[in-house]
Amino acid sequence: MPTTMSPQKPSRANLIGKTPAQKVCIVLGLALVVVGLIGVTIPGLMGMHLSMLHNMIHLFSGLVALGFGFSSANRAFNYCVIFGTFYALVGMSGFLLGQPGYPSFGNMESDQNLLKIIPGYLEYGTMDHLVHFLIGAFLVFTAFTFRKDKDVNP
Repeated sequence: MPTTMSPQKPSRANLIGKTPAQKVCIVLGLALVVVGLIGVTIPGLMGMHLSMLHNMIHLFSGLVALGFGFSSANRAFNYCVIFGTFYALVGMSGFLLGQPGYPSFGNMESDQNLLKIIPGYLEYGTMDHLVHFLIGAFLVFTAFTFRKDKDVNP
């Protein structure tokens, strides 16, 4: 006899039973994908320097976050530690090594902390440094604050 399955709401059902690190990966992954897509049409979104390469990095990072968020708790924990450390270091290096200057792409204003990683293709300004640092700090904070929960859903 056939049985009827009750439909579940995908957004809520996918987050039930997830660890905090997994939830952060999923939400951050969605945000990075959205910013990566919007940045193609609005390269100066929120004062950031979103070149095509920068947007591609956001899309890649977002897709990896989503993959790890829907994967195991240990992978989500590792994403939070590795990518969090990387993002925080990118943010800090911009504040420490950035110099006053004008971006090579777009019609953007000068920036006091412009860091040209690949001139004309990958350049970070003050707002980029701030966002990168905050994302990194939040990821690392999440990973180590909820570390005891990382083995709940292997």
